Amino acid sequence: MASVVLVLNSAAAAWAQEDPKPPNGFYFASPLSLSAGYDDNFVFNSQEMDDTVAILTAPTLFWAKTTRRTEFAVDYQPDFEFFSRSPELNAWNHSSRLRYNYRLNPRLDFEAGNYFLSTIDATPRLAGSQFLPPRGRFKQNAFFSGLKYRLAPQTKLFLHFDNAITTMALPGAQAHRFDQMANAGTVLLDHVVNPRHSVTGSYAYLRVRPLDSNESIGDSVLHAANAGYTHTVNPGLILRMAGGVVRGRETAYTAGAAVEKQLRGVWMMAGYQRYISFFGGFAPSGGLAGGTDAFANGLSPNALFQAVSLRVRGKLSRRMGLELNGQHGRESIADRGVRSLIGQSRLDYKLSERFTVFARAEYYGQNLNRFFESPLSRRRYFGGLEITLSAPPGAEGPLGRLDATPQRGRRAADRRSPRSGGDIPDGTK
Repeated sequence: MASVVLVLNSAAAAWAQEDPKPPNGFYFASPLSLSAGYDDNFVFNSQEMDDTVAILTAPTLFWAKTTRRTEFAVDYQPDFEFFSRSPELNAWNHSSRLRYNYRLNPRLDFEAGNYFLSTIDATPRLAGSQFLPPRGRFKQNAFFSGLKYRLAPQTKLFLHFDNAITTMALPGAQAHRFDQMANAGTVLLDHVVNPRHSVTGSYAYLRVRPLDSNESIGDSVLHAANAGYTHTVNPGLILRMAGGVVRGRETAYTAGAAVEKQLRGVWMMAGYQRYISFFGGFAPSGGLAGGTDAFANGLSPNALFQAVSLRVRGKLSRRMGLELNGQHGRESIADRGVRSLIGQSRLDYKLSERFTVFARAEYYGQNLNRFFESPLSRRRYFGGLEITLSAPPGAEGPLGRLDATPQRGRRAADRRSPRSGGDIPDGTK
């Protein structure tokens, strides 16, 4: 059995990030996106299909309230898919996040939150994972809570609890095979040695239980210990390493390493990871795939996954931006070798403060897919327009003067420094 610790610790590390407080009030956290294109070789009801698709992604509705001791924020974003030849595949997808933080005293914080995702097409959203499911309703509801205690200015202790319920609508005998609940408790110690060096150590307990009482797999219990090290060579070059041991039905090890380099306005990351198989995957730079706050989006506890990843993100010029994400992975399931290749790219050009045009291409390939026991080679090509409605309250610039309650006009992922791990592009925008 492979290890889960890198994913658990990446979640704890993401939870440890002290992001800037959002402005109070209601506003939009992302632009309105309109796109159209071609989806080739996607799978529905065990059949390969292709069609032209139009996608409408609504702005993220965001509300936040911050006081001297508390922070509360909630958001919701829908998107809609429209198929030209197969209208029965039309879909309404949902994602929502809730986060609450309360400062008990100058050293102790309590935090809790929830992340909900409901989508018909999980593959583009879970592209950090080797799981490439067919079209069908994928639901995830993940809750987290914990305490953060400042032992010293440079040392923090985290106690964290996570619970995730995942269900997938699959055809035939696999209908409930991947429906499950996962619980985890994590203790993590983070210490900043100096501005260039930081270390972490953690222990995690994980239990995975199938929701289907007829499922023969049974519960899985893991104990994991892990250590990590980050070296900031300079503001534009960061090295990360992690490794650990997990004990379940068998004993196994985990390993991960990543290099992040900034060239002008572009951040590049290359990494390797060896871990247990999560639907949500592991962002090698230390963040969570898809930007979720939960420790997992679903789990197959008997699958070892190794992957080499490459990511490029940033501004090529004042108006032009680029996102590239690639992953080549190998999975071992019941002595079978499953190889995956995933690539996502996006090029955007800012016409004005309000309007941005973009082109997107994606590829998802596997020599053997566990859901329908056949190879997969899926391609998606889209072009579209993003419309920034307004900027956040108090923001400067032309959009900050549109109305009495100006709103945020750029995607949440663009506000996060690559040094915090960032988000892997999910291909849905």
